[in-house]
Amino acid sequence: MLLKLAWRNVFRHKRRTQITAAAISIGLGAMIISNTMMNGMDSLASYNIINYETGHLEVFAAGYYREEGLFPLDTIIDEPDPLIAAVQDIPGVKGVTARVKFPARISNGIDEYPVLGIGIDPATESDVFKIEQSVVAGHYLENPEDILIGAELAKTMDIDIGSLITVITRDRNGTYNAYDFIVSGVLLTDHPLFDVNAVVMDLDITQELLSLNQGVTELSVRLGRAANVQTMQSRITEAIDKGYEVLTYKEVYGSIFEVSGFKRLMQFIIALVVVVIAAVGIINTMLMAVIERIPEIGTLKAMGFGNKEIIKLFMYEGGIIGMFGSVLGCMYGLVASLFLVIVGIDLTSFFNTADMGYPVKFIMKGQIDPGMVGIVFVFGIVVSLLVTLWPVRRATRLQPVDALRHV
Repeated sequence: MLLKLAWRNVFRHKRRTQITAAAISIGLGAMIISNTMMNGMDSLASYNIINYETGHLEVFAAGYYREEGLFPLDTIIDEPDPLIAAVQDIPGVKGVTARVKFPARISNGIDEYPVLGIGIDPATESDVFKIEQSVVAGHYLENPEDILIGAELAKTMDIDIGSLITVITRDRNGTYNAYDFIVSGVLLTDHPLFDVNAVVMDLDITQELLSLNQGVTELSVRLGRAANVQTMQSRITEAIDKGYEVLTYKEVYGSIFEVSGFKRLMQFIIALVVVVIAAVGIINTMLMAVIERIPEIGTLKAMGFGNKEIIKLFMYEGGIIGMFGSVLGCMYGLVASLFLVIVGIDLTSFFNTADMGYPVKFIMKGQIDPGMVGIVFVFGIVVSLLVTLWPVRRATRLQPVDALRHV
């Protein structure tokens, strides 16, 4: 009976109920949209890091990772072949490839530009990374003097297929070396690093250029679909010597995922503020309901209704409003999220190639988390119930005689 009575009271003032429910739905929908957007950005960032930079796991010589930003050439894997064979034999490993990363400058005969040089083994690179599939003009590395260059970097340096460029860098002994390459292909990826400042060349030439003999800076490992990254990290660590360290892609790029967590927190706080503002609207609605229905409350108490029944009545009303707000919020949040998932928002024309400190381009695509939608739905109802408690206290303090004087 109380629930039926609460339902009728809620729709006694339809416009007021609609406005209140719509207000809370805005905050709840914003929570879903922000979560969807951050999920999409995290997913794309992970995709780019795994498919172009690290694989699922990376193996370094002990101590290299602490200085990775400096690209130390005195802390490298001197004999990678036995290590590659040992890692490749571990069940769950799909591919292993060796790489050398180093800072360099490239010259087209007129201008120089700082770049990240990456030496790869063309025979095993495609087992781990998607560099070969990202060549949109020209061809992959077929000859020792071939080099691949990012699309944006090619535009910046006015370089095309067949152009001659010189790579200048310091070798392991501190001596400056230069080597002439012919641009064989242009790379266009979802990763801004490769499009803006990466050059990719044959591993053998890279080792010669840097005086590394057979040494490499890292081994990148791709796992099978069902493999657990942390579990495989432990297995590989146990299978190789203690002179090496194995890190997951999230550990290598921990700062990026920390930024992601901070962004999630800030977006959630903003959405929460909107929900709190909407909750104030529920408080106002329930206060108005209490004031308008003082005679009714007095009548109910005179008929034998206790404070518990009065509290239940108003809690049901707040819960119903919260339920409608939650349904509306989830509906519009999901519709907007589906747009982000299917279509996305391309902001490239606004930001061009500006560095956003995140390994994704300015293309916002989302990824819906069904669990978050359920949490938001329940959260909206719980908030509505909790904020109803304060106005209800006013109704429970009324004495039947005093309430009936308002008739």
